[in-house]
Order: sequence, then structure tokens, then C-alpha cells
Amino acid sequence: MEILQLRYFYESAKSQNFTVTAKKYLVPVSAVSSSIKRLEKELGCQLFDRDANRIRLNSNGRLLQQSLCAVFHELDDTIAKLSTHNQDSREIKLLVRGMRRNITNFITEYKTTYPDTSFKIVFEQEGVDFLDYDVIIDEENERYSEYERIELFTMQLRLKCSVEHSLCNKTLYLNQLCKQPFILMDTNGNMNRILLEACNRAGFQPQISVVCNDIECYEKFLKCNMGIGIGRQSEPSAETISGVVDLDVCDFKERYTLYAYYVEKEYYGNVKNFVEFIKRKVLNGS
Repeated sequence: MEILQLRYFYESAKSQNFTVTAKKYLVPVSAVSSSIKRLEKELGCQLFDRDANRIRLNSNGRLLQQSLCAVFHELDDTIAKLSTHNQDSREIKLLVRGMRRNITNFITEYKTTYPDTSFKIVFEQEGVDFLDYDVIIDEENERYSEYERIELFTMQLRLKCSVEHSLCNKTLYLNQLCKQPFILMDTNGNMNRILLEACNRAGFQPQISVVCNDIECYEKFLKCNMGIGIGRQSEPSAETISGVVDLDVCDFKERYTLYAYYVEKEYYGNVKNFVEFIKRKVLNGS
């Protein structure tokens, strides 16, 4: 049993697709398939159920996947600490266009672990030269067609309001909110663009009562019933605690996906180490 066999299996288990794994490791699909078949033979059990051109992870595969998740997390973290990071003194140039609070937390944690790392960090929406940055955190956009990318996370969006709002616990359509005041976090932000585009499709321009660029102020304005906002779908237990609830708007089905974009030839050393660090944190729900 070889580590590469386990790597092939682990990547294939996540995507349930040998082709995706082959592209990542730059090998033929047949090499991935035959390697996993040898692994199954060594273990004496099948890890995938195969049906024509499709594979599905079975109970044996899920058990191995769960074990490897912890193993590879520790292994990759240790390798990163011992290898190229210590030889790479490049400043990490980072443009953050979404997930600001999370990325800030990740940067500070990363800096604690790797104190010698230098950063150039910009939280900007417009007026920047994207080619100046090693890593860009943003949603899908045609301007990044020449970049490689890693999906960081995706979330269901909901319209939100105070628990005291008169529309709580009602089933609505978006155009019924045409006379309601709205709160914007940042006029150039991705969330607000999604909100404005949804309202336009519903046939109205939202009435903006508050525009702020601070998340704590934004949440306070929502809680005190100054308008309707947008955000990540809440867990049921969190709604009453926060003082903010998700509105039940039937035709608001927006999702928000963020990626880490990078230039392939620059994706090594501390740049790669940082992106993989973020990816692990997101996958682990940190």
C-alpha cells in the first residue's frame, strides 16, 4: 500500500470522479483507476460501487475516507512546515473581495503559525490591478478566466430582518418587498450586487435606508428593525439568539460561492501553503 494510492483514493472519494483526480495529479485516468483497484485488492473489499461510467463511494470507502481526512490534514500541515515554506521569502500579495471577516481570522492565525511570513493585503472592490496579486478571494467572474482556482465555500443566501419585523413568519414573494427599506453592507460588495440584481429581476429598485461598511453596525441596524438585509442562511437555533431571522421569500434562491484564484506558475512555497491553509480551515468549518 502506497501513499500515492491513498491520495488517489482520497481525491476520488471527494469528487467521486476519477477524471478529476487524474487532472489534479496530471496522470491518465487509467492510472488512477488501476491504482485504486490495486488498493481495493490489498484491502480485500471494494471502496466504490461502479455503474457504467459512474462511481459511488460505498460504506467501506466512507470509512477509509474519514480516517484519511485526519491523517492527510496532519501530514500535509507537517510537510508544509518542513518544506518549501521555510525557503520561500516572497511577500504574499492578497486581494480580498469577499469573506472578509473569515479571511482576516485566517490571516492572523496563519501569521501566528508562520510569523516570518510577509503579507500585502488589500480589501478593495474596484480600482485595483488584479495582476499585482498572488491570490484573489472572490466569486466567479470572467476576469479570472486565465487563473486557476480553488473553491473555498458556497452558501445559500437569505433575506434577513429583525425578529420584530411585521413580515416575520410570512411566506412572501420578492416583489412584495418593493416598499420595504433595505440595509446595504457596502455598495460595491458582492452580496449587495446579488441583492440588487434579484430585486431588479423582480421588477423594482430597493429603497435603501442604510449603507454601512462595518459588519457589527450592519447587524445592529438589522436587529433594531431599520430594514431588510441579506446574509447567509441561519441555523434555526441561531435565529432567536441573534435577534435576526430569515425571511421566507419563495423566489429568492440565490447562492454565493467564493474561490481562491491564483496564477499557476506562482503557486508554490508560501503562496501555496497559505491557500491550502485557508482551504483546510474552510473544509473543517473553522
